[in-house]
Amino acid sequence: MLDPREVWITGAGAVTAAGAGIGPLGDALAGEGSGCSHEQTDGERWLCRAPDPQVGRAGRRLSRQARLLLAAAREAWADAGLARAEPAPARVAVIEGTSLGPLADVLMAERQRLAESSRGTPHAVYLVRMMFDAGSAALAQEIRAAGAVHAVSAGSVSGALAIVEGFWKVRFGLADVAVAGGAECPLDPGIIDVFAAAGLLAAPGSAGIPCRPFDVDRCGTVLGEGAGVLVLEAAEHAARRGARARAVLAGAGLSCESCSMVAPDPSGRGLVAAARQALADTPLDDVGWIKTHGTGTRSNDLAECRGLATLFGGRLPRVPLTSLKPLLGHCLGASGSVEAVAAVLSLERELVPPTLGTTRVDPTLPPCTVALRPLASAGPAVLLLSESFGGRCGALLLRRAP
Repeated sequence: MLDPREVWITGAGAVTAAGAGIGPLGDALAGEGSGCSHEQTDGERWLCRAPDPQVGRAGRRLSRQARLLLAAAREAWADAGLARAEPAPARVAVIEGTSLGPLADVLMAERQRLAESSRGTPHAVYLVRMMFDAGSAALAQEIRAAGAVHAVSAGSVSGALAIVEGFWKVRFGLADVAVAGGAECPLDPGIIDVFAAAGLLAAPGSAGIPCRPFDVDRCGTVLGEGAGVLVLEAAEHAARRGARARAVLAGAGLSCESCSMVAPDPSGRGLVAAARQALADTPLDDVGWIKTHGTGTRSNDLAECRGLATLFGGRLPRVPLTSLKPLLGHCLGASGSVEAVAAVLSLERELVPPTLGTTRVDPTLPPCTVALRPLASAGPAVLLLSESFGGRCGALLLRRAP
């Protein structure tokens, strides 16, 4: 008999530096290469750029960020088989997470206007293009969702937060289906310059894969763009229509360290608090591996490992850690949802994806095991962690499908 509170993941969609769709993303998780490329901006920077999403006429008025979200959400909806099922519109929610929203499009448009010395009236299309939640609104119109449709923002936790919101809506009976995820498009020169000025980006000219989380020679992160979306569904609703679960979303947690606007608490206490919420009904021994936030910055890596050492104690070296940012880049607000889609695909393959580029784990970190190559994993669950400026922390717990 199904647990009426159980939340199934019945669909997944993505547009990432690995390619358009979950197929290329799944193939990339075996560690064949990084999606990061060396591109010329105002200075040489490593970037992880996603392909242009094909969204047809519906995308003409949308920002690139919204188009990424719409493309990933369409794939997830189709993957769940909901185009045929037609669930009750009032029982369908759509939650979009993003940190910067359409900022890249707004900056580009303003530069063009200044370059043309034109202060004329902007085109009316920008009324929609500037909407922070245009992607979720556009999807809602396509699938006739009449439940809660909105955007959430919490920095780099935004995509994970959208999934947490969807999880709560389904688990507590407020929706039968929640389409939840995030999209980000931060590869505008003005945005890149800000992150570079803050000393967060891997140095230009770095040899090999530049983002090397937990490595003794790590030197910063790499910005990426993309979108990741999950369809969360009440188990009874999904079973009634004959749908299969790709995975089970078994727990979720949120916290705030209230420590600094730009730096993590060195103890990692926020991640510990969020993870304990997500693990409330799950023994630690069930966690087969951990998808870290893993930015490749020294402060983040150290705080995250310290927090995990507090949480897992002596078990930690037996639980492989991995970061997907060397593969996909740091997708800011979309990172938690893009990486959640990747974790679903990895669970299905009984695979721990590798932390590309990392070769020598920093010995000053608490004792831990970083997956340096693809590993087999029969563990039933994976813990997913996200962090953000402002001390926000999120955690998701995925279980292999029954």
